[in-house]
Amino acid sequence: MKRFTLFMAAIICLATSAMAQISEDQTLSPALWKQGIATCAHYTAHGRGFAKRIEEIKAKYPNGYSLDDLNEVYSNQGRRWEKIYNEFKKEENKSGSINDLKELVTPQIWKLVEPEFTGFITEHPNLVNEAPAPQPGDQPEAAEGEQQQEGQTDGAVTATGKTAGSGISCNANLPLWLGIIGTLLGLCALLTALSNRGKVKELRRSFAREIERTNANLQEFSTDAAEQMKAISIRLTGKAIKGEKLYNEPEPAVEPEPIQDEADAIDPMPVVDEPAAAEEEHEEVMNLFMSRPDENDDFTRVSDTFEPGNSIYVLTTFDGQRGTFEVIDKPEVHTFALMMPAENLIRACSGNAIQIPNGNRIVTDRAGEAEFIDGRWHVVVKAIIHYEG
Repeated sequence: MKRFTLFMAAIICLATSAMAQISEDQTLSPALWKQGIATCAHYTAHGRGFAKRIEEIKAKYPNGYSLDDLNEVYSNQGRRWEKIYNEFKKEENKSGSINDLKELVTPQIWKLVEPEFTGFITEHPNLVNEAPAPQPGDQPEAAEGEQQQEGQTDGAVTATGKTAGSGISCNANLPLWLGIIGTLLGLCALLTALSNRGKVKELRRSFAREIERTNANLQEFSTDAAEQMKAISIRLTGKAIKGEKLYNEPEPAVEPEPIQDEADAIDPMPVVDEPAAAEEEHEEVMNLFMSRPDENDDFTRVSDTFEPGNSIYVLTTFDGQRGTFEVIDKPEVHTFALMMPAENLIRACSGNAIQIPNGNRIVTDRAGEAEFIDGRWHVVVKAIIHYEG
């Protein structure tokens, strides 16, 4: 709609400018013809080198100038100006079109004359429709046997055979009608654009609501799918996440302690269960700092220290095989992650409207889960986050 409105505005400008234009073969009015002759003579005498002097002439005669006006300024220029003045003076009392003016000068001079002359026509539209001067020797043709009666003259007949009192010619009316039509079309386009503006805003709001609703449904589906995948993974691998038990894992049988003699019950040197101690030492907590996941949901960069500009998540593991992760609670990390939420957050996190951040702080509602597979930490269950601030 905006393009259509701009297009119609351009049509209005073109039509308005056309109202002050005339065709190259249309006969010029006497004032325009004299101005054209003077302009041709002016540039023939001085060319481009006297641009400043030409501007002075235009400032002195803002409504146009003639050969005689130029002669008052350049009368002391010598024989060259006198020759040019006499040659163009012979053409001043004639009439003609723009094409006739073009024939009076060389192509190089006309390149200088044309922009100034057309600019003069645009600045003085009242001279365009002025009646052309009658040509000497032309007489209106009268029908044989007819006589004009006194007091019943409808209008003087001009040199072109048209009645002067009959109004403006069709050629002169054409630009005017073009301007009127262009103006009406532009107004129609403007009214249409204003009436449709409210409808477009409402459509945009409805579209935004539908997108938010779809995103929420997708996030809910993603969370449910992650839970299902988690359960399937546990069943297939036979591994339970720390703190959880398999559904079919049997409870260890409790064997009764044998009755020992009082002498055997005293054990001066207790035996340390070395495997149990080693396992307890192996399950020492360890924190790893992760960058964003790639398209395969594998964390691309892992470090045991925080790296500004790279570290987004912190992963906690006890056995080096499975662990839980969450977004690092640092303002600089939140600013870095929210710069590109689609790349930094969506592959590892879920939440309501996660694609459209509405805050500057990321809060982890539930930690995600990752597993060390083929030398890389892989996202198994996404973390659930929301925005604040």
